[in-house]
Amino acid sequence: MFEEEGLKLSEQPYYPEEESIYIPVVREPLYLFIKKIWHSIVNKMVSIAFSEGDYCFDHSLFEVIDGDKIKIAAISSQIRLDDIAQKNVPEEFKKFIKATSPYALNGNNYSSNLIREAIGMMGKGALPPIDYIHLKEDDKIHPKIRGLLTETMNYAVSVPLFFESNPIGVLWGVRKEPLRKSQMDILVPQLHSFAKSISTIISLEVTKKKPDIPAIRRTIEKIDTTSLIKSLLYTKQKGQDLPIRTIFGWSIRYQKNFRLDASYIVPTSKGFSISLKSFLPEQINDSQKTLLMIPGFFCRRSVFDLLAREMCFKYGYKVISLDLRGRSTHTMPGGMLYEGWSLDQFINEDFPAALAWIRSQYPDDRIVVYGHSMGGMVARFYSAAYEQIRKMTMRIDLPDPDTHIAGIVSIASPDHISYQVKLPGYNLFKMGFSTFSKMFLMKYFGLKLIDQILTLTVSSVVPTINLQRYFSLFNSINLSMREVAYNLSARILTLKDFVGYPQVTPPEIYLLMEDIICEESTRVTIQLIRSMLTDAPIKSYDGSINYYELLNKHFTLPHCTIYGTQDAIVSPAAFSDIPYLTASKKSVLKSYEQGHLGIMMHPETVQSLSEYTDQWIKTL
Repeated sequence: MFEEEGLKLSEQPYYPEEESIYIPVVREPLYLFIKKIWHSIVNKMVSIAFSEGDYCFDHSLFEVIDGDKIKIAAISSQIRLDDIAQKNVPEEFKKFIKATSPYALNGNNYSSNLIREAIGMMGKGALPPIDYIHLKEDDKIHPKIRGLLTETMNYAVSVPLFFESNPIGVLWGVRKEPLRKSQMDILVPQLHSFAKSISTIISLEVTKKKPDIPAIRRTIEKIDTTSLIKSLLYTKQKGQDLPIRTIFGWSIRYQKNFRLDASYIVPTSKGFSISLKSFLPEQINDSQKTLLMIPGFFCRRSVFDLLAREMCFKYGYKVISLDLRGRSTHTMPGGMLYEGWSLDQFINEDFPAALAWIRSQYPDDRIVVYGHSMGGMVARFYSAAYEQIRKMTMRIDLPDPDTHIAGIVSIASPDHISYQVKLPGYNLFKMGFSTFSKMFLMKYFGLKLIDQILTLTVSSVVPTINLQRYFSLFNSINLSMREVAYNLSARILTLKDFVGYPQVTPPEIYLLMEDIICEESTRVTIQLIRSMLTDAPIKSYDGSINYYELLNKHFTLPHCTIYGTQDAIVSPAAFSDIPYLTASKKSVLKSYEQGHLGIMMHPETVQSLSEYTDQWIKTL
């Protein structure tokens, strides 16, 4: 005889009651995969922000299903995110994880009950529940857990995570202050989007023989939680071995469908290529303009993600963001040996290749180029030196800028570099170097000797410099990147100078380190340092082309100049009294109270900049 009989079939409801739902275990291969990415999941959680730019959570925890238990596996917080970025899990996090005992997966505890509720709701076609609780007062939280909470851990939002229809754990966002209803209304759709994106990414990656874990982590940390991924697939592109990753999504903020494609690879020269990412709205505006966005010195195209989404989702433009050569493995020649490149290759080869490719895809459109920092130089210098470049390269296939380009938006993009290093005696040295080079070196030895003095012949030995490793070195010497970026005086180029806006917090620093900042050719570095030391406009690497002179002689395109009043890399004074900027009646000048990268990363500034440039494009 059975000790206890269950409900007869005639007594059971159509849908099972929550307490009767069994939670399946996570199989070992899936668990091992999740283990490699769970820190990225909590890092992204503390980076989620409200529409006004304030961050939603101070801390994040991830409870993972491990066999027949559920346990806390990863913790992150805004103030320690820089440590976690360097794979240094803080001691207080280790102690917290050690002090929290695993729960029975199918027991009567908060997380298990939440997962059962989620399974039941999803079985009925509904979205999984997102719960909001007071950690120190709600009876659903175990008293031992409450005893471990710090003074900043008062309120929490819990999100059950699934792989397809199988639960993998519970993600928590923890904060000090309570959430208002208006904040929850903004937050809940973002968390549903994040949970769906995690499931989609795992589905695509977990079965691969050799998944690219660093790339998967970056993908997770770049998830746009203001959008919902409806489907993700790979498509073939004629003449390209690398498949295109295609995302079909829904913008929660603007209530519009969109498509995102990455990466189109276009060969340029000597084995190098450019890589393009396409943002396509379902409803395209009638401007017949395609936007091309070019990042600057030491930066990948990710620096344009906020602006690209805004221009695509809200204003209906087709947007192409560009990775120049050297920005990713797809843009580099095969093998270990390759030559460095100069700014001239960006101008003469990569940029015209992008113009030609866009014209081949949208033959009826004209292009509006957005260039940040050096990216703006590339577009302006090509347009001004077009005829000279044609003669120099003897190429008849170069796109005519007057035919292809409708206008250029330059963001924090000067014609020479004016960063002021605050070292004692630096200005005196700079003045002396400039005078000496003009009076002696230039007269008798030319530019090559100056280049050798500047680089100590490093360009012939090391073709590129990795700025990400440069900042990582400082981080390993000091206790945290936050101290390096904010507590040191500006005697060296710090991340505070590089980002340069007052709203910056560790999530942005981590984003810079992991995704935006890349390596750069030493030859490009030479050209920029030479301009900084001599206070002279940037010239071609061999000195044969003076781009600034050509700008004032031949540049006539409509130009929208955007600069930051707090920019420590490029002085606002660099944008005053420039003759070529008034060559077109449609040229305009606009400033924001931001720094060099802050102007690209602060949400409110990006939204304002988008509205301003949309109105300007309508005049072209």
